[in-house]
Amino acid sequence: MAETSTLESWIKGVVVTTTCLAVMTAIAAARGGACATKTQILTASESSKWAYYQAKSIKQNLAESQKNAFEVEALGAVNADQKALYDSKLKTATGEISRYDSEKNQIRKEAEDAAALNKLVAIKGNFFSGAVVFFQIAIMLSSVSALLKKKFMWVFGLFFGVIATVLLGYGLFLQPLLF
Repeated sequence: MAETSTLESWIKGVVVTTTCLAVMTAIAAARGGACATKTQILTASESSKWAYYQAKSIKQNLAESQKNAFEVEALGAVNADQKALYDSKLKTATGEISRYDSEKNQIRKEAEDAAALNKLVAIKGNFFSGAVVFFQIAIMLSSVSALLKKKFMWVFGLFFGVIATVLLGYGLFLQPLLF
């Protein structure tokens, strides 16, 4: 009778810890999904920024071509009015080239920032994925221990649960925080 009571209390511990492990698995899976979604959004944003950068590069190249053409035309100017007109167009083209260059630098910085953030979010997601795997192993070992009535398997499962909990905690507090 006493053996049955001890066995039942041990099984109750398995039930409680397995339930807790399942809840933490759900949390890790949800956070991992959030990281995956954020990674997709950041990837799309980064691609968009690089496309915008390329568009600015094309416009800058066109402005440089125009500037070169105006320089050649200015050499063949026959009077002061033509020379003044070409100088004005050269000044405008030079200003556009400078503007495109500064815009490209800003866009490149934004794209590189998005890429760096994307990398951090992916690393964070890997911790959640690892936590889910270890939680599932812990749940499996706990369940099998109850079926086979082998306490050492439950303890072994708890070891995996501790590893998973550490990974989950690290993932939750690793920068950037996702809420």
